[in-house]
Amino acid sequence: MTCGAMLYGAPATASTPVLAWEGARRLGVQCLVDPDRLPDRRRLQAALCNRVVALAADKAPIPVVLLAPGDPGLIAADTAVLLFHANVQSGGEATGGPLLVFSLRAFRATAAPSELFGAAPRATALPPGLPSGGGPTAQFDAALNAALAETLPWRSRPAP
Repeated sequence: MTCGAMLYGAPATASTPVLAWEGARRLGVQCLVDPDRLPDRRRLQAALCNRVVALAADKAPIPVVLLAPGDPGLIAADTAVLLFHANVQSGGEATGGPLLVFSLRAFRATAAPSELFGAAPRATALPPGLPSGGGPTAQFDAALNAALAETLPWRSRPAP
């Protein structure tokens, strides 16, 4: 790429693969939902994490598994970890209910850090009925799919 192309924002023709994925044989998913005083936080966390696993596994070339806190798979040499961190905030009149703000980031204990940031944080209405039996909404799935497309190499969008 020439210096002029860099200055004027022309897209790069090639990119360096993210080292966190080199040699990974499985993807572990770990989730954290805050605040910890949230009623039914553990059930909400489990419901959201199950949805992350399901959507991340779509067309995945490696197995996608849920990793509990303290699971040795978090630091296994063959495992890349997808960290899902969410926070429930009161929404008020502007959103019509609680707001779920979340971010995704890949982590690999055995790889040198190759990215400083993960997918851009996303905000969506908290899916109604979660965690007590309701399901994810199209709005939540769209936000999660967009974040996965920024994070997982098999879900990446081609460069324009």
